[in-house]
Amino acid sequence: MSEKPVVGFAGIGLMGGPMAKNILKNGYPLIVWNRTPKKIEEHVKLGAKPAKNPKELAEKSDIVICMLATPSATEDVMLGRGDLQNLGIIDGLKKGSIVIDMSTNLPSVVKNLAEVVRAKGGEFVDAPVIGSVKPATEGTLTILAAGKKEVVDKVKPILETMGKKIWYIGDTGSGCAMKLTMNLHLHIITGAFAESITFGAKAGLDPALIVEIWNNSIFKTYITETKGKKVIDGDWTPAFTLELAAKDTRLAVEMAREVGACVPLGSLIEQLYNTAIANGMKSLDYCALAAMYERLSNVKVSRPSKS
Repeated sequence: MSEKPVVGFAGIGLMGGPMAKNILKNGYPLIVWNRTPKKIEEHVKLGAKPAKNPKELAEKSDIVICMLATPSATEDVMLGRGDLQNLGIIDGLKKGSIVIDMSTNLPSVVKNLAEVVRAKGGEFVDAPVIGSVKPATEGTLTILAAGKKEVVDKVKPILETMGKKIWYIGDTGSGCAMKLTMNLHLHIITGAFAESITFGAKAGLDPALIVEIWNNSIFKTYITETKGKKVIDGDWTPAFTLELAAKDTRLAVEMAREVGACVPLGSLIEQLYNTAIANGMKSLDYCALAAMYERLSNVKVSRPSKS
């Protein structure tokens, strides 16, 4: 039986941290890098090896995974830009290595990165994820993999350490296109949820009863089930921050411009998220959009329990 490949992981954040741990738990040799070195300390204690920069990460890895916050951050780390000049993953990439970008990204960005990686003799897979911190910790994310089918099949065992369902979407960039399609749907529903529960409360209805009826009727959704109680309790602890939700919606709107799609609701949700951020809510869970609606409608929906 052949030895497991060495996996390098760049981006040990809210999602990347638990994802990297699951790779380690499944017996893969792991090398980690993060802009904030403190964030990799726990992984090193668990047996991972630290890299000084993305270049070293690539030099010592057979498979390199990126889980970064923005397309710009991904390009900086991959291509060695900004303060990482000549220290990018591409600068240390070995012939035959595979790069997996699991970030939420624009298809146009990953297509360009794939060309650069393949020109260096490597392979590229875009494999963004569906799920928040809990499934990332449990290793039950949904993963949308794209690229050459034989390359996706080769890295599937590693993806399966992080996800319970691995979808093959198609050619390079289609994984990111599918992720942004999923995100657009999610955040439009989130906006409808925040607006309608506030609307009902302003009309004198009990918000808890609104949620209960939603969840026991054809109107039940992931948002009403998972965020309804959080909003009623005024629990804004982030499973996924409002700032990241705004970023994901912005990317969907940007992709729409690139492909010529009409997304007026997406554009509106992007502006609503931006308004919430301007009101100091960027680090709260994205369902805190309801808290912004509370202010705009001068009504109280959430009823925090007394501790």
